[in-house]
This record gives sequence, structure tokens and C-alpha cells, in this order.
Amino acid sequence: MLKTNFSYAVLLTLAGAIPFLFCGGLVLLYPVDSPLAIQALIAYGAVILSFVGAVHWGFVLSRPESSDTAGTDKRSLGLGVLPALVGWVALLVQLRFHLPALALLFLLAGFLLTVIAETVGHGRGVVPSSYLILRWSISVIVMLVLLAVLVALLAGMRTG
Repeated sequence: MLKTNFSYAVLLTLAGAIPFLFCGGLVLLYPVDSPLAIQALIAYGAVILSFVGAVHWGFVLSRPESSDTAGTDKRSLGLGVLPALVGWVALLVQLRFHLPALALLFLLAGFLLTVIAETVGHGRGVVPSSYLILRWSISVIVMLVLLAVLVALLAGMRTG
């Protein structure tokens, strides 16, 4: 059963990468027509960043309560909120100030810092190995897309 669940999780993770790849591809291949694709990429990135943060609440709430893990649990719950806040700031930066490059930078930082914190959490026994492997795999794809679009914006390919 565990193998089947992990296989399904891999499939859904790959499906979740489609909007990143699609929007990023539109921006890079059709820069003149890409303002909506950039907005969609930023919005989807913020949503997914919130999702990966929420997973940590599931880790904490699925474990039996123990005074040995109280400090770690509080950090994990905090980590669960921070990615959503970073995603929200990225959305505000794009919607209010029309600064897509800055919004992409916030998202890049959010994804990178979250996966680094998860790696630390794995070392402390809080984050399962299978989850960490999946997260690093998809995070690399997501961060490469966000970075490529950011570089394109900064290089003047298009003016978001």
C-alpha cells in the first residue's frame, strides 16, 4: 500500500508541475504575449507554496503528542505558516505594485528556504525520507522555471 501511495503522490506531484512548466514556457517562448502567463505563474506559485507549508501541520497533527517533541512541533507549525505568508507577499507585490521580478524572487526564496528547512527537519526525524525526495525533485523543477522567467524579465525579454 505504501508503494502505491508513493507512486500516486509522484504522479500527482508531476501533474502539479504542469502549470509551472506551461506558464514558464509561454513566458519564455512568447515573451510579448506573456503578462497573463506571468501573473498565472506567480499566483500558482503562491498557492503551491501555501500547500507545501501546510503539509507540516499534517506531520505534527498526525504524531502522538509528546513532551519530547513539543519544541520541534512548534517549529514545524511555524514553518507551515511561513511559506503561505511569503506566497501572499509575492501576490501582493505583483497585484499592487506590478513588480513581477520581485514577486518571482520572493517565490524562489520561499521554495528554497522551505526545502532547506525540510532537509533540516528530516535530520531531526520530523520529515519522512520519501517526502523529502519528492520535495527536492519537484522543488528543483519549480525553482528552475521561476529562475528562468526571472532572468528573462531582468534581461528585458518582456516587461511584466
